[in-house]
Amino acid sequence: MTIPNKWHKEVDVVCVGYGAAGASAAITAYDNKASVLIIEKMPESGGNTRVSTGGFICPTDVNEAITYIKGLFQLSRSEMDEDLVRVYAEESIKNVDWLKGLKEGTEVMAYGHAGYPNVPGAKSIVKYGAKGTGKGPTGSAKNLWDIFMYAVEQKRKIPVMLNTPAKRLVQNCDGEIIGVVAESNGKEFNVLARKAVILTTGGYEYDEKALQNFLKGYPIYALGNPGNTGDGVRMASAVGAGLWHMNGASCPLGIKVPDYEGAFPLVIGTPGFIYVDKHGKRFVNERSIELHAGLLAVDYFDDHSLEYPRIPCYLIFDETNRLKGPVSAWAGVGYTAQKFYKWSKDNSAEIDKGWIVKAGTPVELAGKIGIDPANLDATLSKWNEDIKSGKGDTVYGRQMRSMPESNPAYNDLQTPLWSAPIDKAPFYAVQLYPCLLNTQGGPRRNTNAQIVDPFGQAIPRLYSSGELGSMWGLIYQGAGNIAECMIFGRIAGRQAAALKPWEK
Repeated sequence: MTIPNKWHKEVDVVCVGYGAAGASAAITAYDNKASVLIIEKMPESGGNTRVSTGGFICPTDVNEAITYIKGLFQLSRSEMDEDLVRVYAEESIKNVDWLKGLKEGTEVMAYGHAGYPNVPGAKSIVKYGAKGTGKGPTGSAKNLWDIFMYAVEQKRKIPVMLNTPAKRLVQNCDGEIIGVVAESNGKEFNVLARKAVILTTGGYEYDEKALQNFLKGYPIYALGNPGNTGDGVRMASAVGAGLWHMNGASCPLGIKVPDYEGAFPLVIGTPGFIYVDKHGKRFVNERSIELHAGLLAVDYFDDHSLEYPRIPCYLIFDETNRLKGPVSAWAGVGYTAQKFYKWSKDNSAEIDKGWIVKAGTPVELAGKIGIDPANLDATLSKWNEDIKSGKGDTVYGRQMRSMPESNPAYNDLQTPLWSAPIDKAPFYAVQLYPCLLNTQGGPRRNTNAQIVDPFGQAIPRLYSSGELGSMWGLIYQGAGNIAECMIFGRIAGRQAAALKPWEK
């Protein structure tokens, strides 16, 4: 591999990517007496962390957390590294105290619990957000990122280069990673890393080829930072990394409109709604879909009709529910919502734009969205008959009211009424697609946060953290990724700083 003739910058540790993973790694490496440089592809920092809900896991009991996480792997049959699960649990219990140590006066709040409460050990899982000036569904993300920026840029004054995408890793004849070739101001910018490179570049949500190769379903859109185009996956692969968990994703259902690159996540807070497929028929208990697992609900491929009949699917609701507020309780989450567009309070602006289709009758609505009118009319009639009888949904078993839950996945989404009639005209439909919060797959890491080759051998001086090569497999626990950013960012930073400089 060609080694640059000229190095434009020389430091101990280079962090490639500036979200929670890159920040955590840089902070820890700096605190362990290493000189650090962060390079970031995008014109602003934060990555997916900044446009998420900002939640992170800090369990109450290590052994119970191990039991829960192992259960998710065993149930999904995803590849599991038991040592990695143990380290994750042991380190995650430190997350609240570590975050509070980054900035004096930091306070946190518990906002939810396990996404899969029936899995043993679930009661140990607690999700936290940072308190601060930020409010609403993305307030904790703003508050969290303010803490990280303070810790990196103000307190430690770690240099950050924005608009500096990494292009490839530099590997010497001994197989060590000794630097990064990047681009700055349209020119090649070479950074020598005396000790290590830490990849924290995120996933491949905006890489269409990777989506077609690794995830089942089409089309699949994204909600997060558009800088996540799989750069770290390709750079690590080029130096011999082994890949894993490439089919893992955090992927709710969402609303994709042509006006913007990023989608809007759909999180329903009202009771009067159903989902129907392309043929106007329900296909699921809508309340049973875990928020991050929307893709798993719609990626069925019909090998007779040769189509994904549930992509897109349609949210159907009526005037009563239209007036209850934005169609999604998370309409403000994601890159597009945070930077470019604020959803209207009564959905009227989105109706005017044609994002939400309006009609006087179910039959007329079906005609406007191109699905079978008889099927949609029959589906709604059956739904209303069941719900008005007071017995609840007889087709997919959706309950009338939520079950008493002392540890809900999201405290603010635990509404008592889960099902209501859809019978007040006009009627509305919204086209829904799987829309990625992030992917999990990428270069595999070990318990020291080292990237390893396909045989499990560490690639010298190369580390990673965050969703790039995440520990999580097919089933993802909400707030698990930012926790992972903190955990393996800390480990990577410590390990990298402790190395002796390579010999030139």
